[in-house]
Amino acid sequence: MPATTACPIELVGHATLLVRSGGRALLTDPWLVDPMGCGSGFHFPPLVHDAEAVAAETDAIYISHIHPDHFHPPSLELFAKTTPIYIGDYTRKDFRDAVAELGFPVLEVPFQTLAPVEGTPFRIAIVEHDYDESAAYDSSLVVETPEYTLFENNDCFLSDEKYRWVASAFDVDFAFLGYSAASFFPICFEMPEDEKQRLLDEAAERRYRDFVHAAELLAPRVAVPFASGARFLLASALWKNVSFNSPVEALRRLDGCGARGAILNPGDGLRLDGSVDRHAPILEQEDELPALESYARSVQPWVERVQREAAVPQPGLVDRFAEHVLGLWRSVGPQVPGVADTVIAYVLTGDEEERFYFDFTAADGRVFRRGEPERYDMRYTYPAGGLQLVLDGEIDWDQLHFTDAVSVHQVRYARDFYKMLRSDMLDLERAS
Repeated sequence: MPATTACPIELVGHATLLVRSGGRALLTDPWLVDPMGCGSGFHFPPLVHDAEAVAAETDAIYISHIHPDHFHPPSLELFAKTTPIYIGDYTRKDFRDAVAELGFPVLEVPFQTLAPVEGTPFRIAIVEHDYDESAAYDSSLVVETPEYTLFENNDCFLSDEKYRWVASAFDVDFAFLGYSAASFFPICFEMPEDEKQRLLDEAAERRYRDFVHAAELLAPRVAVPFASGARFLLASALWKNVSFNSPVEALRRLDGCGARGAILNPGDGLRLDGSVDRHAPILEQEDELPALESYARSVQPWVERVQREAAVPQPGLVDRFAEHVLGLWRSVGPQVPGVADTVIAYVLTGDEEERFYFDFTAADGRVFRRGEPERYDMRYTYPAGGLQLVLDGEIDWDQLHFTDAVSVHQVRYARDFYKMLRSDMLDLERAS
């Protein structure tokens, strides 16, 4: 059953907001069907809407960035191909082209410029990210309507200067602000448990501070913890959910900054006066993991099936990956000089385990080799099906690292190597 309210702002789930004004609807980051990625990411709390009804109501779509919990092609299949999709006017056009290939009209909005959403009362301003290494073409959004102004930053990192620009240009009523870590580090890294817990605690504190700091700079009437509704449901991956922050705790941290706080679950609506039309109780921090585990048990057969069907590795996968990495090394190597000092090892798991590595220091020029190196800077253990999905363009490297059966052993962080792998998301020049 769809959850219907008369509220102008309604949370569908995760980073998907249904924003209404004047009988029109703008939808942000539509992820409407589970799962996303390599059969690993699912909504929790689960969605309550009829996805087709949401698609039918939508007049325009905004997509913040290319990660699959924001840009989700299976969900976009539900929408009429005439639905305009608004994105930022990024220098690189890969994101624009990926959206256009799905058959939708793509409208690129210059950053920090107020632009009309045609045929609606909405005007939007898109604000570009300020964190290069994990950019993924990320952005935040301002939506201005005759009745209210909304800001949302999903998991986009902005400088204080950008927040101050928003606060000076707009009187923000409702701010939907990220509050939880969205990084695979340290969750899939091999390290002592006490060290991993220390890093997780530091990341949690940092994101809580980010949430409060953004609220202080924007001074909205209501601040809402936002874009942390994706969880791991496979039984062997449930432990990874300790990496997510609590919206209840985020609101506790908000005390003293002058903004009201509100928590929205899927189906909940936010009224113009800032009150919530609530459809499900709020889970206290100590109750969230038990509730999640209970829900995961109830859907486990389905979760296991969708992960089995997520990807079937094809013959020659290692050679294809080697060709891909060497191609990147030739094309963007000059932009990432640190790669030349690294050795990167891989273990590929599946029906048969395969081990290989890339020695970018090799004097004889033979970078790719099978077997195990004498030393390495990073060693990645991947399921073969997950690597297949990355090479097929179904998921990206960040999403792969959130999947089950991935582990990373770090001797020395090979920052430039990972930048090279993700060069399609970063503004790295390619050699002709």
